[in-house]
Amino acid sequence: MIVKNESRCLARCLQSVREIVDEIVIADTGSTDDTVRIARGFGAKIVNFAWVGDFAAARNFAIGQTAGDWILVLDADEWAAENLASEIPQFVRGKPAVGRLKIVSDFRRKNETFRSQCFVPRLFPKGGHFAGRIHEQLVSPFPRVDLRGDLRHDGYLEKQKGDRNAKLLAAELERDPDNVYFLFQLALEYSTNGQSEKAFDCLQKAFALAKPNDPSAPNIAVDFLYTIMELKKFEAGIPVVIAAEKYLDDFPDFYLVRGLFYMHLIRSNPAKYVSELPKIEQSFQRCLALGESERHKSVHGSGTFLANYNLGVYYHVFGNKDGARCYLEAAAGQGYEPAGALLKKIL
Repeated sequence: MIVKNESRCLARCLQSVREIVDEIVIADTGSTDDTVRIARGFGAKIVNFAWVGDFAAARNFAIGQTAGDWILVLDADEWAAENLASEIPQFVRGKPAVGRLKIVSDFRRKNETFRSQCFVPRLFPKGGHFAGRIHEQLVSPFPRVDLRGDLRHDGYLEKQKGDRNAKLLAAELERDPDNVYFLFQLALEYSTNGQSEKAFDCLQKAFALAKPNDPSAPNIAVDFLYTIMELKKFEAGIPVVIAAEKYLDDFPDFYLVRGLFYMHLIRSNPAKYVSELPKIEQSFQRCLALGESERHKSVHGSGTFLANYNLGVYYHVFGNKDGARCYLEAAAGQGYEPAGALLKKIL
């Protein structure tokens, strides 16, 4: 691990893996809180690393201090759920491979907490290293294998280190101004810190440059549409939806935002856009047909309760009581509390 001032969450992280690792190596980049004391309480080996604005350099320094045959890389605001903690020992007894851990992240959108998931290489045989000043990538010759257990993450709910990350990403973009991945990551930093106009600019450029087979292309399109709705730039969203439809037919998150986009677009100018009304229902039904996805970074519920809830709202608005009740009950049964609250209200 590399850490700095992580006393809020470090103990939780180390507790979750202490029974499955043989050593804990922590590279501290200048903590002034109880981080080092907490780490020592878990028997960690503490090494100091002078921060040079390069995450890969810090990661590789920490890896260089380890003695084991396998490396597990964690961030302090993450913790291994029990299903992952039991899966890791079995994985490292198998053939050499890179384990992609399923990182399940809580985040907020419009004062509501959602949960997304994506797979990231974090478990690998000794010899792997990282490259990249920020959002560093693992370099290893071994095949990637997805683990099924959860690596939970709540860092998006805390105050972000946005200024630092944004500066590093901006520096990367000075060297490579058309790098779609860095444009997308910078947009995420801006969005997290409430700078929606700046996020819009980055996403607009990233969407124009991205090719359909780019790994980040699906999430660029989805995030761009949410930002467009937030800024009420609905006209800008129409060509985005049309273009994305051609390569995102299998992504429930896209159809969820597509349905929400047409809701907002029609509301903004009913006379002009009423002909698009069927696309709302079609979008949410497509979400349900696809179900939950693990192909891209996906928000939990896009293929289940969020689609059910929005279909329920749609039918309620148009006076279809049976339809509203059916889909709101489905969403409530899947644990989505706003659905239960709305169902109680309309009944």
